[in-house]
Amino acid sequence: MPDISVPWGGDALELSLPAPWTIQQVADPQMRSAPADWTQQLARALNQPGAGAALDRLLAARRGGRIELIVEDASRHSPLVDILHVVLREVRHAGVKDEQIGVCFATGRHRPVTDAEAAEKLGDAAAAIPWRSNPWHDRSAYVYTGQVGPVEVLTERRVAEADLRIIISSVNPHLQAGFGGGYKMLYPGCAHESTIGALHRLGVGRTDRQLVGTDPQHNPMRCAIDAAGAQLDAGATTTFTVQYLLDASGLPSVFATGEAVPAHRMLAKRCAVACGVVPEAPADVLITNAHPLDGDLWQSFKCIANTRYAAAAGAPIICLSRCERGLDDMQVPRWPLTASWTRRAVRLLGPEALGALVMRLVPRLAGDAAFFVRLALRTLHRNPLLLVCPTLHASGARFPGVEIFAHPADAFEAADEQLGGSEARVTVFAAGGVTYPVPQT
Repeated sequence: MPDISVPWGGDALELSLPAPWTIQQVADPQMRSAPADWTQQLARALNQPGAGAALDRLLAARRGGRIELIVEDASRHSPLVDILHVVLREVRHAGVKDEQIGVCFATGRHRPVTDAEAAEKLGDAAAAIPWRSNPWHDRSAYVYTGQVGPVEVLTERRVAEADLRIIISSVNPHLQAGFGGGYKMLYPGCAHESTIGALHRLGVGRTDRQLVGTDPQHNPMRCAIDAAGAQLDAGATTTFTVQYLLDASGLPSVFATGEAVPAHRMLAKRCAVACGVVPEAPADVLITNAHPLDGDLWQSFKCIANTRYAAAAGAPIICLSRCERGLDDMQVPRWPLTASWTRRAVRLLGPEALGALVMRLVPRLAGDAAFFVRLALRTLHRNPLLLVCPTLHASGARFPGVEIFAHPADAFEAADEQLGGSEARVTVFAAGGVTYPVPQT
């Protein structure tokens, strides 16, 4: 009976697999560890950017202007307090007063950040500097900043009109934009819901193809994001970015600062090397752990989207997630069918026809949710999904097409039954939230 251990919060989850199963591959990210002096390295990087002017020069030219810091929300796990301490030290040293500074959490359409979460993410700065979440539903809070193809770009007013924007973000694999970070903190992070929806529709096509880990220069959503950001910076204001990769402990292992696109592309290349895993063979069973994006169900599902291409057709995909925040703000639709009957319906009607029907019946999903609905239906059409989540199981939560289990052993038994007790090659993504299979041509 093969055993394996995967990260589970600050601990580890021990897994005992059924006897007929053989572990063929454990796909772990190969990110180098953060140096002990990473905060000092960050301080040096602020004024030694890879491209563009140093932060101290930008601040000196805007000493009487307004500065906007664009930061991640509670769904991300960077040590933002420590990073912000270094950045604000530089800003204040330049003579910028706290009343000239604002903080915008790049929540996109995520729920607003709570007071407790802001205090945890910002530390002392939460009380000293006004902060807010992206007000995605309030059209009056946005200004038009240009047109990128079919996307009308509406940017949060205070972000758009700031004399200097400082983006602080990690770069990691993203299921639709290829890699997160960079100008993505603005679009969709600080954009109106109409812009958010239009950006996500760029990834909706009739063919099922892997977008996670794709080259930023050939990813339709990322190209639009970068064009919108460049358009904004072509005006009287400018953006300085602090971007980084996180190691297995969640600490910054390498920084890239300065102009958004060059810094992002450099880190995306390094991220691809560290987080892209070449699969040995299609897996008969895929076990994907949502770590480190396992705080709620919405974020947890990303590990399925990231890694599903490593599974053979018909192979059970088993997702492991702590989901400490449960469903969080996720509105789960009422659904009368069991997981097995849902999958039968998807296989009978086909994911494209069923997806089009869902879009017609629920028009509000035609925006940013359309990509995720189609992705979910395509996944269900190809593979059965089993979710191990003690929190959700205890709450009695249900999700269309997904079986929810309290313990890994129960999910393994169900998957073994689906396979008829036959031998199975197992691939394990221990950190599926930030890892993906490299497509084989």
